[in-house]
Amino acid sequence: MIDSVFMYLAFFIASGISSMIGIGGGVLYVPILLAFGFPFYQAAAISIFIIMALSVSASLIYYRAQLIDWKLALTIEPLTAVMSLVGGYYSSFIQVKELKILFILVLIVSGYFMLKPIKEIQNKFINKRKWGFWQRKFGEEEYSVNLIIGLPLSALAGLMAGLLGIGGGVIKVPLMVLLLGVPMKVAVGTSCLMVGITALFGFWGHFFAGQFEPKMALILALVVFAGAQTGSRISIKADKILLKKIYAIFLFLISAWMMINVLK
Repeated sequence: MIDSVFMYLAFFIASGISSMIGIGGGVLYVPILLAFGFPFYQAAAISIFIIMALSVSASLIYYRAQLIDWKLALTIEPLTAVMSLVGGYYSSFIQVKELKILFILVLIVSGYFMLKPIKEIQNKFINKRKWGFWQRKFGEEEYSVNLIIGLPLSALAGLMAGLLGIGGGVIKVPLMVLLLGVPMKVAVGTSCLMVGITALFGFWGHFFAGQFEPKMALILALVVFAGAQTGSRISIKADKILLKKIYAIFLFLISAWMMINVLK
């Protein structure tokens, strides 16, 4: 009973933090489930299910605040969703140790890019006059989206999401901000919508592979829904750059813990 309370509390906090910066939180949910004794494949399936709950919850808040770029989401998300379905179905064909190593690499790379200065990377990849760039005007914001880089990397994010039980937001937010030129607040809101779609397709991949445990997933989905409501409300007024740095530290700490776990 005490273990369950601690697990629910951990998920509430994790979902609150994740919704603040526009990611599904799978990079936190999977390690938490592993720490409480769930097998990796089952942890990935549960994680990707509850990411859908976070997406619905947080998207309601960001929609009211007009921070979801629907056209951008519907342009780059379909390919991501299909690749998530493929990754979810074929995850069971890969050894658990190899998936954990891949998970660690995703954590480290994502943490690194969250710490990088935004302008330094944007200057290399954003050029409004080149072919393949989509000029977007969303509310008071104007930005140039690099579709040549955005579409294939979004597809890769979907594949990783399906394989590892994450929503892909930990890849999508840095991708949209650093390489596509999307303002941070719009990227956070839009990513919260997108991770739910990615998770939906990835979930069916895991479901058809027979890896889903519904009872625990439904309970945790309710916890995550509540946590995302809290986190997304705070996020609208919070300093996103500071949140990125704090989250990057979380990612490095989790990757270190998982590395120790793999080497045992």
